Amino acid sequence: MRQKAWFFLLTGLIFVSVSVAAQTIRNPRLNASDLEAATAAAKSAQGPDAELVYATRADAIEKGKLNCLVVVSAATAGKAKAYVVQVIRDGNALKLVADESGNALPSGDRFLKIGLRHENGKAPLLRVMSATRETGSSEERQRNLDFQYKGTEFTLVGQSVTSMAK
Repeated sequence: MRQKAWFFLLTGLIFVSVSVAAQTIRNPRLNASDLEAATAAAKSAQGPDAELVYATRADAIEKGKLNCLVVVSAATAGKAKAYVVQVIRDGNALKLVADESGNALPSGDRFLKIGLRHENGKAPLLRVMSATRETGSSEERQRNLDFQYKGTEFTLVGQSVTSMAK
């Protein structure tokens, strides 16, 4: 009887540790089906070795409608990671592209978080924030990339670099 109890306890701990490690930046509000969809989207965009960094439900296209799954994934590309951000809506994946590489973040940046800003009469601004270092500087700064839905895709509408909060 004790062996069965230990077996179930060990199995439960393994299950919990595997499900918690599914995202690099954990989102406890994400349900299991969204986590599965986010993992599948990450692997579809970047291959079987893609890492699911973060995923969340958001109203990224229309205020008040949480029908978008925002998925941040990464794959190793040389010494740095290549980050892809997708907005999944109605089975379609809309990729956020910041530069000619086709990635959401410039090479060498590290993903921090995402945010939304709603404006009256417009699609919300989806902000992707990353940590970056300017060439020759040891100071880490925050890069903000603002994307907005324009009918069929998300386009980069602005970017800035600010000091990191300490």
